[in-house]
Amino acid sequence: MILCRSVRRRCSISVLRLLGTALVVALLPLIPVLPPTAARAQTEFRGEIREGALFKIPVEVRDWEYVETPRRLLAGGEECEAVLVQDLAYSGFFKVEREAFPLPTSSDRAVQARAEGTVRRDHDRPRLEGSLVDPVSGKLIFRKSYRLGDPPDRWAVHGFADDIVLFLTGERGVSQTKIAFVGDATGNKEVYLVDYDGAAAEMKTDLRSITISPRWSPTGDRLAFTTFARGAPQLVGLRLSEGKIWTISDRPGMNSAPCWGPDGDKIACSLSFEGNSEIYLSDANGRNLRRLTWEPAIDTSPTFSPDGNRIAFTSDRSGDPQVFLMDSDGTNQHRLTFVGKHSDSPDWSPKGDRILFVSLIDRVFDICSINPDGTDLRRLTPGTFGCENPRWSPDGRQVVFARRVGGERRLFIMTADGANLRQLTWQRGNQYNPSWSPPLTRQGD
Repeated sequence: MILCRSVRRRCSISVLRLLGTALVVALLPLIPVLPPTAARAQTEFRGEIREGALFKIPVEVRDWEYVETPRRLLAGGEECEAVLVQDLAYSGFFKVEREAFPLPTSSDRAVQARAEGTVRRDHDRPRLEGSLVDPVSGKLIFRKSYRLGDPPDRWAVHGFADDIVLFLTGERGVSQTKIAFVGDATGNKEVYLVDYDGAAAEMKTDLRSITISPRWSPTGDRLAFTTFARGAPQLVGLRLSEGKIWTISDRPGMNSAPCWGPDGDKIACSLSFEGNSEIYLSDANGRNLRRLTWEPAIDTSPTFSPDGNRIAFTSDRSGDPQVFLMDSDGTNQHRLTFVGKHSDSPDWSPKGDRILFVSLIDRVFDICSINPDGTDLRRLTPGTFGCENPRWSPDGRQVVFARRVGGERRLFIMTADGANLRQLTWQRGNQYNPSWSPPLTRQGD
């Protein structure tokens, strides 16, 4: 079951049939939401997803048709349908049925949409033609073509899943996202990327040194992180399409904890070249530096609000490290958290309504979240050993974080309320310092 946001939408789908009396009350004419580029729906659904309405939309995924292509054509040997089922289930919006079945008479089991697909050759390259269909009338809701790649990979299926999420909920899915993290499988600490579902892990740097704290730019084409490759810690950026690294700050002392502003042109970071660690703001190339904090204490780990007007950060000016807030020009600094002996690593939700952080409570580091006004503190991982570096998904519905398992650190994902925990990484060595990308597109899609 999921807790859906309060939002009024008009989705391109046939009438959402009989989800129970609580939902029937919510079926009202609503504001339209534009679908992605695809064929227009032939029927329409007018409905509302209310705060506090606990349900999952029943969706069916049937076996697809494969024309002159093998069924298990993906590079990893998976079935396309299995990847789609997993994507829809991970979204948290849907109850997914893999096998076709007759429509039941019980009102709370009716399937609301059916995902169909045909995979065929197109100029010696496989393409997926994905369709979403009204299971009762058989009318088309949308149809779209997706390039499967060479060799065929999961990304096209992720795109189909995200389009289904958008059509049925009005929200953009996160199947086409990646998570950057630090891994030490080679004996060095390098930046890696992995798909949101744990597939396609790859090493993106080969600096043969210590690398920490990678953070995505809002456009998903760049990463910023700290590296010790030249001896002293430097803050650098990586253009992913070119594999080129540029220097953001190589000032004396520590250059660390980068966070991109929502416009992608500014970076907040922690520098110590003027003495102790303070929060600074600069352009993405490191110029036009501006100091935001002036405390004798350590200030670090900045994170922007979605509108760019405020910054949350960690400071030990009150004695123990706690999370503080300030306006993005450095004014109006005040303490946010009063929990645990050590609260650190804040991350502001893309929705703007919550701030994640870790806190030392009962001698273990747990992940917590709180409203920006300091109310409604929630402990999401009570009693869980060794949690660190929580980061939001781009839709604000899930959280990725590192946790110690058997002496090593692994990445895990859970929903924003701390439920539905799943392990993301299983590689040799440690995986930590995660950062979740914005939705990404592949060239040619």
